[in-house]
Amino acid sequence: MPDLLPPLLTQREAILRQIAELGDMRRGTITEVFRSCGKPRCCCSERKHPGHGPYYAFTTKVEGKTQTLQLRPGPRLTKIEREVETYKRFRFLTQQLLEVNAGICNARPEEPTADSETTVLKKTSRRSSKRSSRGK
Repeated sequence: MPDLLPPLLTQREAILRQIAELGDMRRGTITEVFRSCGKPRCCCSERKHPGHGPYYAFTTKVEGKTQTLQLRPGPRLTKIEREVETYKRFRFLTQQLLEVNAGICNARPEEPTADSETTVLKKTSRRSSKRSSRGK
């Protein structure tokens, strides 16, 4: 099993390097919606019309509360999309890191304890001298 350790350590270093190179990120989602305006003579009131739009909303949780930011196509939307994608990449890399670290922990040999003999103490249960009154 020790021969598994060097490639796992190399893999962990590579993942950590990738995480260090990530740029700005933010947690949340961006949704794209089309809406009808509600005017009876507008083309969006027709059955097969998708509606006006697209409109974009960035949604995230801050201190347990949902916050939504309405966005229009442009540089701000592009920036937030890039930051959300970077966060998704961060989540993927951290999941990989956890899996590799678990492999490293399993591959490392156990270190000997201060006592050369390991004693296992058996836990004994304490029984009460009183009889249980349940079921009577």
